Amino acid sequence: MKSNSHISYLLTDYLSLSSYQEGEDVTLDDIERRLMIIAREHNYVIPHHYLRLVSESSFRGITKVSQVFTEGLIQLANDFLERRNNRIYVRIEKFNAWQEQIAYIPPMLLISAYIFKNVISSITDIVSDSFYNQYIAPNLGNTSLIPSYISQLEELKKENNGFNDLHIHLNGTMETDSVWLDILHYPERVIHNMEESAKGNKLAREQYEQFDNWTRPDKLKRLIMQAINLREFLFSKICKVVPVIESFTRQAESSLYISVLHYLSMYPDNKEVASSFHHYLLILGLVNQMLVQQPQCFGFEQFQHYTSNGLREYSEQEYEQRFLQLAGNQLDNIKIIEGRFSPKDKEYKNNYLIDKIRRGWLLLNNRQGCNKSDIRLIAHFIKRADKQKKDIRFKELRLKNRKICEALISLRNSGSKNGKAIVGIDAAASEFDTSPEVFAPVFKKLREKGFQHFTYHAGEDFYHLLGGLRAIYEAITFLDLQRGDRIGHATAAGVAPETWAHNVGCEVVVPIGAYMDDLLFVYYLISNNECKALDSLMPRLYMRITELSREIYPNDDFQVYDLIYAWKRRQEDILELADSDELNNIKALRRYHQKEYVEKYKKEIKVNIFEILDEKALREVQLAILKIMHHKEIAIETLPTSNIFIGYHNSFNTYHLVNWIRWEKEGKPIPPIVLGTDDAGIFATNIYNEYCHIYTLLVYEYDFCINEAFEIIRKINRDANYYIFNNDSLYAANK
Repeated sequence: MKSNSHISYLLTDYLSLSSYQEGEDVTLDDIERRLMIIAREHNYVIPHHYLRLVSESSFRGITKVSQVFTEGLIQLANDFLERRNNRIYVRIEKFNAWQEQIAYIPPMLLISAYIFKNVISSITDIVSDSFYNQYIAPNLGNTSLIPSYISQLEELKKENNGFNDLHIHLNGTMETDSVWLDILHYPERVIHNMEESAKGNKLAREQYEQFDNWTRPDKLKRLIMQAINLREFLFSKICKVVPVIESFTRQAESSLYISVLHYLSMYPDNKEVASSFHHYLLILGLVNQMLVQQPQCFGFEQFQHYTSNGLREYSEQEYEQRFLQLAGNQLDNIKIIEGRFSPKDKEYKNNYLIDKIRRGWLLLNNRQGCNKSDIRLIAHFIKRADKQKKDIRFKELRLKNRKICEALISLRNSGSKNGKAIVGIDAAASEFDTSPEVFAPVFKKLREKGFQHFTYHAGEDFYHLLGGLRAIYEAITFLDLQRGDRIGHATAAGVAPETWAHNVGCEVVVPIGAYMDDLLFVYYLISNNECKALDSLMPRLYMRITELSREIYPNDDFQVYDLIYAWKRRQEDILELADSDELNNIKALRRYHQKEYVEKYKKEIKVNIFEILDEKALREVQLAILKIMHHKEIAIETLPTSNIFIGYHNSFNTYHLVNWIRWEKEGKPIPPIVLGTDDAGIFATNIYNEYCHIYTLLVYEYDFCINEAFEIIRKINRDANYYIFNNDSLYAANK
């Protein structure tokens, strides 16, 4: 349990939301009982009597619904937040717990509650310009994602003029507190985007039904219209006491929260205002759960729900607001970001998109004054599920990639500012959909045509830990990654096998072909002297690979050597091999692509996770991959919050960065490590806060001394300067 208060779950109470929508009253007893039920769902191993005691503690002294906000919510805010002059910070020892908390309650509400309790001396302060300039703007002006105060980190930020975010997708950036206002202001457009997303999109429909039936587009529309009416009522009511002007701005929303808390503290028996505020916040909470990845929603497919629902689409039409958010309330968080975008198959389409991005960044620069930050763009191809019609895997995607590749080359050759702004190439999305081999031909061609920097999402999500390690290795070798290139995530190379095993259980279901490839990959590593410690496993590996091969290819007697040879040649342009008839000369590779064998390859089997390789052996494979990356000087892009919420972790205290740090201290070769945010809105973070997470993890979870922890942070920051994708013409492009 991250908090000792059930108020933590206040905005996730769907039963109370349904009661309000059905015109029923919600009593204090209802709220207390329902929050305890929610707490039990989140902490199912904790005895009921303990949850009952926590519930009693959470509601001690609370006798009215209004006091849930004026006492309970404020106490929760006080538990997490602190004040230094006019700045509000997260208590450093609770920063990692705060990250989970704001997945349930958007931070603007908690910060506003703290300001009400600890800052305001007179209610007239709320509407004054001086109050806004002194307290609202520094803490909520551009973003609600406030940091902890870490003096060493502040100094490092000043020394470097901000931090480099080397892995951030430009879509999925906007935070809940800003998107919520757009939803209220333009409900018809947002709902239209949701409805369009739901058409033929299984992932979107899954999310609409995942939390509650109210999240269906048609029912959510009803909720949003209700929220608009409730907001209007609250403004009209509190305006009689505090002259707050209603508008769809961050200032107005934070002022609303503060003013309602003031009103309820003056009139605690006003059930209408208390219930209306509760009802309004419950709708906000439901929307927040659709915008921010929830702690209980593990895995990349869950993440894809958040990218598919259409709720952010209107807010992310333009770029200025999201860049202001990333820069922070003082506009000094960022030195350089490598913004990732999905390239189009026509040059003019890419020009249009990059124009919008650069225009938004220019507006940020105009606000920053002298200390301007830079943006560099990375074009990421999209991994997509195969819709195989003939005997070539991913034929349609391969052809699409060719078109995108030609459009990027054309843009680069044009000599335009937009072409010069693209400094790297990537491929992103689900690893279950597409493997590195599909992108090998276009990566090769783009390198030949002058693109110098490449990265690739690998080892983030996997059926078996070996599959994640194989994906990293294939990305390195098939894509010919070179010194200074990078791998995004690489979770499989760091997560403790014991932690992974604890999360997935003793057995996993995996496609038989993928599992055979995993074992083939290990066999190849050992035979290639990359993993000598596992020599004794080769006979068992050989036998199991042969057994699996006969199930997939029953009419062929392939030797392990044949399978390895075919596996290594997957990186070639299969379309060209097929056109030249060379594919027919490599029987195992031809079988791999033939539709009837693809179906056999995809057949699911259940395997013991430690069938051949135990925890120790798996760790040896991890170290072998890290050694290869170290020797090639290929950096890892690690993304703390994203990796925790998507990956095979229980919380921040199992984050695999610590394993890499320990192994390096033991003398193991570990590649350079750089930091990124991934999807800043979906994970409710920014680059400054990701550094905060690392500091908090090292000092408060693992008891590193402060100086040692900060030296690690300094090294990560130095590597972020060394391994950024440079383009000398970028600066000219931004002028």
